[in-house]
Amino acid sequence: MEFLRSIIILGMTFPILTGSGMFRQGGVLEDCRPLLGSVAEAAYRVPTSLESREVVRASGTQPLSVSNQLTTPAAQPPVILSHFTASSPASRRPVLRWEKVAGAVAYEVQLARNRQIFADESHIYINGYNAVLPESFTGRQFAWRVRALDLERQPMSPFSAWETVFVDSRIPVLQRPVPTNVFNQGNGTTLLYPVYNWIPVNGAKTYEIEILNSLPVRADARASAAQLIGRGKSTGFDWYDDDKRVSSRPMYWRVRGLDGSGSPVGVFSEPQRMVTDPAANWQIATLGDSIYHGGGSLSYSPSDWEYSFQHFLRFDSINLAQSGDTSESTLARFDADVLPFHPDYLIIMTGTNSLRAGTDPDDVISDLEQIREKCEAAHIHPIFMSLPPINPANIRRAFDEPTAEDWKERFSAVNAWIRTQIHIDLGGKIAENEELPTNLALDGIHLDTAGKKLMAEAVNEQWESVIRQFDW
Repeated sequence: MEFLRSIIILGMTFPILTGSGMFRQGGVLEDCRPLLGSVAEAAYRVPTSLESREVVRASGTQPLSVSNQLTTPAAQPPVILSHFTASSPASRRPVLRWEKVAGAVAYEVQLARNRQIFADESHIYINGYNAVLPESFTGRQFAWRVRALDLERQPMSPFSAWETVFVDSRIPVLQRPVPTNVFNQGNGTTLLYPVYNWIPVNGAKTYEIEILNSLPVRADARASAAQLIGRGKSTGFDWYDDDKRVSSRPMYWRVRGLDGSGSPVGVFSEPQRMVTDPAANWQIATLGDSIYHGGGSLSYSPSDWEYSFQHFLRFDSINLAQSGDTSESTLARFDADVLPFHPDYLIIMTGTNSLRAGTDPDDVISDLEQIREKCEAAHIHPIFMSLPPINPANIRRAFDEPTAEDWKERFSAVNAWIRTQIHIDLGGKIAENEELPTNLALDGIHLDTAGKKLMAEAVNEQWESVIRQFDW
């Protein structure tokens, strides 16, 4: 059974986009970091007609100088990140970008000329939009603004101020997706099962993702068989890789849009580097389901690091979790996914999907016991984490999925067993005998940033006392 890999919003189905997050306070950026770990231009061969810096800049697809983890506080208007001036104009199809708004599920963008709105799009689930000016547009500038929307697509922030975009129709159009996540930079940013995020291309119906073993590579053609590690397909703005990606050498991912007939819409994005090396001497790993994999607020994936508790830990760790896991599937992949990395400590949380679907608690406990035994046989120190509660009403609202009526009793039985083991206890951070508060998990199961911070606090506060309990 596939668990929580898509969401239903107003009758439309989208993939789940299911750290310290940085916030703007008082109009001042508290922190700025590079957005994209892009590769050298020589390794990315854009078609000759599109290779100039002017064309890339006018497309709005170049790396920005701020981190994509930078987040505008809830209820405040989004902060505009892309600017096209008279001296640095846009093409007719620029990518417009803004900071994430904390807790936003979607965004609405409006385009206007002479104070008349000529485009209004509210099905935007990432903080960027590829605008396409109509053929009838002959002006030299337009204006745009954006606001955040909630699950019901109701406004949850004011619109930003109108931003003027100067346009030069003579500049060739460059369309390519814009990657928005960076691997291997900061705590908790190495995933065994990566999730790739990007700003979509207007006109694309699907997306083709390539995983490569080397560069250079042409932007306007598929990679050669010798360079290709894997290929995937998505209908949205992210892709949850079903295959683990392991290599002692750098790998690269890239994406391009395809139209309804399968023809390319523009070119591939710049390749993005990632490394998942079992020989990198990982001391600590995390293992579990989507709560551990990361993501939350429906539209944010495990690669939105502010939605991963591992990003708030005092130490780095490798994320071996996989969205959709049951306790049974976590156990089944232990040998293949954990043993190659052989961490000293393994933090484990799994069973939520099993219990809410009606699995007997004794079966979940049996799976956890076997995981512990496998750890001990491999001289890996197992550290369990107690299960946080869920909210069945919010799960149904977000995913249209039922929950076992006696879920509290089921969770309580498993948590009672966990507390007989060496464990991290979340009970002091999140009340277990109540439904999970909406302000901690909009969808009723995947803790949002505030919830992930509580998980990290529990680990950070209990870590030294927990590891002292091992006598081997």
